[in-house]
Amino acid sequence: MPLWLQDIKRTYFSPRILGIGFFAFPYGMMFFLAVSTPQVWLKDIGATNTDIGLFAIASFPYMLKFLWAPMVDLIKIPYLSKRLGHRRSWLLVIHISLMIGLLLMGFSNPTPCHLRWTAIVALSLACLAATQDIIVDAYRIEILSTKESVPGIGMLIFGYRLGSITAKAGTLYLAHYFSWPLAYSVMALLIIVGIIAVFFNPEPEERPKPERIIYHTVVRPFTEFVTRSPLWCIPVLFILLYRLADAMINNMANSFYIEIGFTKAEIATVTNVFGVFASVVGGFLGAALVRRLDVFRGVLVCGILHTVSNCMFIVLAYTGNDITILYTAIAVENITGGMSTAAFFVYLTRLCHMSHAVTQFALFTSIWSAQSFIASISGWIVDQLKGDWPLFFLITIGVALPGMVLIPFLKKFPFGNRGELESVG
Repeated sequence: MPLWLQDIKRTYFSPRILGIGFFAFPYGMMFFLAVSTPQVWLKDIGATNTDIGLFAIASFPYMLKFLWAPMVDLIKIPYLSKRLGHRRSWLLVIHISLMIGLLLMGFSNPTPCHLRWTAIVALSLACLAATQDIIVDAYRIEILSTKESVPGIGMLIFGYRLGSITAKAGTLYLAHYFSWPLAYSVMALLIIVGIIAVFFNPEPEERPKPERIIYHTVVRPFTEFVTRSPLWCIPVLFILLYRLADAMINNMANSFYIEIGFTKAEIATVTNVFGVFASVVGGFLGAALVRRLDVFRGVLVCGILHTVSNCMFIVLAYTGNDITILYTAIAVENITGGMSTAAFFVYLTRLCHMSHAVTQFALFTSIWSAQSFIASISGWIVDQLKGDWPLFFLITIGVALPGMVLIPFLKKFPFGNRGELESVG
């Protein structure tokens, strides 16, 4: 076996890293099932772009998850925590709750007279999904060593993308050929993958609890971050802005595809099946690039490539219903998107102090999730532009530039105790 294949086998097929991939599968499903896929459902029943865009407000819990992340550290699940351990007991309970939430979502019937109920269910499902994010990220950070962290992120993105392809393409196919309630019922059954993973993966070693546990768990993660350097606002702005343009495009992508004439089945095949595999390739390329360069150059290169890739949507807007151009646009956008996501996750992981990883990572991803909330205005922008999609995509390219400008200044803010400003490789 060639040395490079041996290295891949040794790196990516270790039990702990493979375990991250299994947890990442339902982790990758939930945002789309709670926020993105219902937008297609709304388009089906004739909702306006403004209403569809505003449905992204259902992502609001992702912005606030850092507020209850400390509680995940403090509260033990009765009986289960003694049998499975703290992290795995939480993982089991949250996955069961997600199955119930998806069933409720599937039968919510989002017609105008029931839209409020659908929104409440989506918001509740997003709360559960945000809690799932907290637990899976905490488990990943605690179970993997520093050397395993980068391949672990590659496997996280691989599992995440497989979950997203299932949630996006699978749901659209089932809704197209059968019904939306059946589609969500099948998605609920697939959450069992996360439940099975609980029983086949180890519990992280429990860290000694500090004497002032409330202070250490709730207050200290925030004070540690802001006192690490007076320039803490730089990484905060970067996290908020780095992929904001991507959030705006994702929020309106399905409406765009439908308006230029593609069917749900074509959208599922090209953007959600082919596109997700392109993202998986991009995720591994991004992780490899960060290993060869350093975190900062990796984030910069991947970010520039992904920003330039948005030009393909302008081309698609002018060509219209051309399946070849759609394939090309999705290939370019999703490969570079996977690369930028991988590099971005490496940066967020290194930014965490190991003693406060759960709360700090939840804080960083909460800031990141604020992009979806901000992007809820993208439907209104499209309506104000009277469907001028090329101009909308040109605006998103401009939105991406401030995040790129901040990258050279990130070096002024030190990482957590996983290694100060060192090369990831």
